[in-house]
Amino acid sequence: MHAGQSAELSMHRGRAALAAATYGVPIEVDPGQALLEEVHRTAGHVAWLASVVAELDRDEVVWGVAEEVDRPAVYGRDGDQIGGGLEVKRKATPNAWVLLYQQERQHLARVAKAAIDAGVSERVVQVYEQIAGSYVQVLEQVLDDLQLTAEQRARVPQVVQGRLQALTGGAA
Repeated sequence: MHAGQSAELSMHRGRAALAAATYGVPIEVDPGQALLEEVHRTAGHVAWLASVVAELDRDEVVWGVAEEVDRPAVYGRDGDQIGGGLEVKRKATPNAWVLLYQQERQHLARVAKAAIDAGVSERVVQVYEQIAGSYVQVLEQVLDDLQLTAEQRARVPQVVQGRLQALTGGAA
């Protein structure tokens, strides 16, 4: 390899490293999990944008800056500025924050639908059912290890249900 090829290879490696730093490197992810994470991330964006839009004055929602041009200053004979500066043109148009909010809401609806269509909710329920099953097995093993009397063992479901109701505010 000659010096020109070595320099070109080094340049390509540098660009690849920059792209990886900028966009990240590929990672393995379950597509369902990726959809669910995008739903959560987008819901956060929507909530934040909703708060920004809520802070806009009523007129700002539909009357906004259409164009800003910074013109060079023009001075008169006495040295006073007689022209130039920031020229702002306004028109009746949705505020940029409102447009971003609408776009993000549409994106949330799309990714939520994709997640539903992919059965992500059902998979999440299955995972929680598996976790709950594991907890039940562990609890059964703990109860066996405690060598409870038949009377004590018979009270376990009632006690557990009472504790769960207390934890959930009576909705167990």
